[in-house]
Amino acid sequence: MLNLENGKADSQSLKELLQVLFHDLPDLLIFKDEENRWMAASKFAQQLFGLENIQYIGKTSQELAEVAEVEPYREILLSRQEADEKVWRAKKTIRSEMVFPQVNGRSVVLDVISTPLFFPDGSRKALVIIGRDITEQKLAEKKNYQLAFYDRLTQLPNRFKFEQELENMIERARADGQSFVMMSLDIDRYKHVYDSLGPVAGNRLIVEISQRLKECLEQDWLLAYMGEDQFSILIPEADVEETAVPVARKLNENMRRAYYVNEFELFISVSIGICSFPRDGEDAQTLMKHADIALNLAKEKGRNRYQVYGTDMDVATFKAFTIENDLKKALLFNQFEVYYQPKIDVETGRIVGGEALLRWNHPEWGLISPREFIPIAEETQLMDFIGRWVKETVCKQIRQWLDDGIPMVPISVNISAKRFLKKSFISNVKRILQETGLDPSLLEIEITESALMENEELAAEVIRELREFGVKVSLDDFGTGYSALSYLTHYKVDAIKIDRSFIKEIGVNEQNELVTKGIIRLVQSLKIDVIAEGVETPEQLRFLRKLKCRYVQGYLFSKPVPAQEFTELLMKGRIEVGAQLSRQENESADRRQHYRAHFSPPLLGEMTILKFMGREIRLGKTEVHIEDIGLDGISFTSTVKLAVRPDMVLGVETVIMGQPVRFVGSLLWHEERDSDLHHYGMEFEQDAELQDILAQVLDPLANSRGEHV
Repeated sequence: MLNLENGKADSQSLKELLQVLFHDLPDLLIFKDEENRWMAASKFAQQLFGLENIQYIGKTSQELAEVAEVEPYREILLSRQEADEKVWRAKKTIRSEMVFPQVNGRSVVLDVISTPLFFPDGSRKALVIIGRDITEQKLAEKKNYQLAFYDRLTQLPNRFKFEQELENMIERARADGQSFVMMSLDIDRYKHVYDSLGPVAGNRLIVEISQRLKECLEQDWLLAYMGEDQFSILIPEADVEETAVPVARKLNENMRRAYYVNEFELFISVSIGICSFPRDGEDAQTLMKHADIALNLAKEKGRNRYQVYGTDMDVATFKAFTIENDLKKALLFNQFEVYYQPKIDVETGRIVGGEALLRWNHPEWGLISPREFIPIAEETQLMDFIGRWVKETVCKQIRQWLDDGIPMVPISVNISAKRFLKKSFISNVKRILQETGLDPSLLEIEITESALMENEELAAEVIRELREFGVKVSLDDFGTGYSALSYLTHYKVDAIKIDRSFIKEIGVNEQNELVTKGIIRLVQSLKIDVIAEGVETPEQLRFLRKLKCRYVQGYLFSKPVPAQEFTELLMKGRIEVGAQLSRQENESADRRQHYRAHFSPPLLGEMTILKFMGREIRLGKTEVHIEDIGLDGISFTSTVKLAVRPDMVLGVETVIMGQPVRFVGSLLWHEERDSDLHHYGMEFEQDAELQDILAQVLDPLANSRGEHV
């Protein structure tokens, strides 16, 4: 054991000097023997380790931790034990920083130098530990760092810090093969508030906005204030669809709550641009640029929305994002419209009813089917408002037809399971009928099997009440649910509608034909009306007639039409079989004269949108099937419903006789072949070189088929 008492005759002077150092010098000094036992410590060291009232000499840090009176000192002593062993193993001086939590809640930071001493034979001799208080230096460094990389107003990372963290995240994500999301946010109308209320109110609003943004984000996400009215967010190990889009929706929703600044009630919204690494860029500059592009697009579309950068976004996804952001405006700006499709008695050709079908007249995408926006409306709590609007609109229209002396038939309205089972549903139906003065028999309610499965007893009670009041109820999309046939014996409905998926397979799938036959015969035996929806071909009609399925609905007779056109149908009272089909065939024949090379089966191609409302955009590609090609245009089919407008420029790529060809142009016409397939005619942009290439490619192809280009 090392004994400082032993030494030469002049050791007394050394002892006095050491006493002064140990008691008066405001530094940490510790001497330990070869077994890590404390032999001497300065007064400052004793204070830091909580040893002032403990007999520490001859004990190890582990032993002292067991008798330490206060928790922080136990942790410090144990960490020192580990640090000392590390120094012995390294056999060299080690410099480190050590933080000492204090009982008063503050912390002291020391720059510590630990030096091991060894005898000539390599055995341990002593350990000397020296430390200097650098707390003030660290606080100054922290303050300077805060000033350099954090915003003083919001206490959030500033633009410099954000760019630094973005670079770091790119390196980590690239090394780990991970993706991450970047979001750029712009506070809508902030400049107006700042100019109107002044800088004090403007700054206070920014602080409140930053706090509200924090509430929507996870702890390990980075929120930065970029200056003025802009914020940025980094979300590690995330993708756009699963993480960024739900977060953007949450931000849009939460930011709309009122802010109270200087007794003013302010309503602020946020526009958001979203991109991701590595999909939309692999360096900081590109990612920031693409996030800003998406942000600007969001602002151009009306603010208070988000936009995902569309490098890999195909046309269908781009459309879906657009209509999702625009849905709330549809009711405000009267963009919804009710179309009507007649139900036909196949024995007489008479119109015996109609179905009300909601359409959205989107200012950019044209007429949008409810299949595209109803799921979004259900998610965003808009469906109650839309459903109420449809019922009121239909009843008011029926009232108008009656007042105009138009021969009237019952009109059915589709109701979702969620709305059908609401307590207020029946009272709302009764209220609307009473307000419009309609006979309840003129309104029918169509529900799906899912409404029955959610709550069988409640559904049965709602159906009973509606029928007692005089409103008929029919079961829509019949055959697509579970144990569908069993419902017919339990629920008293007036009619069932065979799902179009069964009708579509007539003449194609013999097994489906047998199922359709079984459904029709069983339902008829129960004295329930059967309506076949989606009838589009004479073959399907002949099949249904043989089974004595009396009522049908479909494009063979009429597609859904606006109220004015339906008025004309009601006045006629009947529709000739195949009238709609003949009209479509004539229109198609007129169009085909402009095209020369016909492909059967269709030619596979890829379509994208190059310009939308005059703006260049960058999207992925959507599969299309090219049916005709001529020198001035093509016709193709797609499952995506597009608007016919001159300021939307498409690009279509395909391969003809081994040669890649790219067409650029705008749509001239659109024809809806069925609910899931759309036929388009596209006119090429004037391009003499393309016409020469097409002539060379198509001429031998057309001649081989007996046609001429």
